[in-house]
Amino acid sequence: MRWALAAAAFSLFPLIGSCSPAEWVEVRPEDGGFSIQMPATPVETTQPVKTTSGPIALRMYVLEHGDFIYMVSFSDYAEETLAVRTLEQLLDGARDGAAASIRGEILDDAAISLSNHPGRYVVLRDPTGELTLQIRLLLVGRRLYQFGVVTPRGDRSSAAVTRFLDSFALL
Repeated sequence: MRWALAAAAFSLFPLIGSCSPAEWVEVRPEDGGFSIQMPATPVETTQPVKTTSGPIALRMYVLEHGDFIYMVSFSDYAEETLAVRTLEQLLDGARDGAAASIRGEILDDAAISLSNHPGRYVVLRDPTGELTLQIRLLLVGRRLYQFGVVTPRGDRSSAAVTRFLDSFALL
């Protein structure tokens, strides 16, 4: 169920606690334009995704580690999409797509930015109420970055979650 939640959350837009610093690895795809730290090496996949903006290729890095699932993905919008949709509409669509894909409830939705690029911090709860997805969405030019963690309901503020989310950097 947790793997399905993770895959579903990232397919439409389209560990617990303590790892020593030496155990974490940097994920830095050659053409990704970002880096992020994970507690181990993730699995990389690429899949086509149908969106309301048209088909996109979604590149994902997923790691199931203990009770958590760490995910980072990126995809590029077509120039035509950027010409007819506002940044807010694109971010709303990514948020709504994530929620719909897991049939989840939006618990939190806040505007964020990184290096003056617009984004969102979204918290979703799965239909069972047992799992929470914390996700950050960041729009950089025509690229949408999504990075988040699926956790058991009570683990939203663990040090591992904070370390992962805060480690994302644009290159």
